[in-house]
Amino acid sequence: QMIKETKGIPGVRMDRWEEAHTVRHCALSLVGEPIMYPRIDEFLGELHNRHISTFLVTNGQHPDAIENLRPITQLYVSVDAPTPESLEAIDRPLFRDAWDRLRRSLRCLKDKGQRTVARLAVV
Repeated sequence: QMIKETKGIPGVRMDRWEEAHTVRHCALSLVGEPIMYPRIDEFLGELHNRHISTFLVTNGQHPDAIENLRPITQLYVSVDAPTPESLEAIDRPLFRDAWDRLRRSLRCLKDKGQRTVARLAVV
């Protein structure tokens, strides 16, 4: 709504105004675990069909989903701790094998053949 209100302000260039209404990038993070959305692959495909770049951040607890995910612009796996014990204390994961899942997810990044990031969280 606020962007639409700027249309009539003197000095607003219409080409810039229209450009501001064109979505170019979509970051999927901080909304739970986006990779677990049941139609995430379909959604990513639709974004790419619209020429929108995609950035997805995951906590690395679902390596099979990472492995099966279609190629995207950039895939991030958050590494929140340096040891199994600290991962347990910091993340309080749902899975008993959280450390192994994270390590497997990081190995998946290597095999994806696309831009990937191991994102370090400093706590």
